[in-house]
Amino acid sequence: MPQMLRMPGKEALPPGPTREFVAEFHVHFREAGRPSLASIAAATGRLPSAVPVSRETIRRLLTGQTVSTWAKVDAVLRALCQLGGQDPDRRRWPEPEDRFDEDDTSSCLEYLRRLWNDAVDGVEPEEAPAVPPPRPASGWGSAASTSSGWGGSAPPPSADNPWVTQQTPAPAKEYSDEPPF
Repeated sequence: MPQMLRMPGKEALPPGPTREFVAEFHVHFREAGRPSLASIAAATGRLPSAVPVSRETIRRLLTGQTVSTWAKVDAVLRALCQLGGQDPDRRRWPEPEDRFDEDDTSSCLEYLRRLWNDAVDGVEPEEAPAVPPPRPASGWGSAASTSSGWGGSAPPPSADNPWVTQQTPAPAKEYSDEPPF
């Protein structure tokens, strides 16, 4: 007899964005009556925009071993909602004491997508930046990355090269732990 899937414990899936994503998935799994992996997989294949998802991928999603692609996550959520008689585009369920969270008017699908993005990015939901942070001055094509790394100094930035930033070269060292590429 197959073992019933349960929400992983904190030792198997520590607190963080992936755990929040999996916990939200388990809410829909429980609403659907904890269907078998085979029935969820079969339901993903019957959806109008069929994106068949394997039983193993579904198991890995529900145990936090993968966050997969959005197309597969969307298909599994829609299959779970179909099996549970729910609408994935409904407003997320009421908060305790049967009142909706007035600040969060997102649907179940939108909320899961937000958690999926946080899990993919490894960002805690409350820490998610509103705008992307500025790119650092060092990196490929910058003056810092064009130095030889073996005691030489960086060549002066070229006025014609828009990718080179104006930086003060680091003092020369005897050697570097960085590879020469």
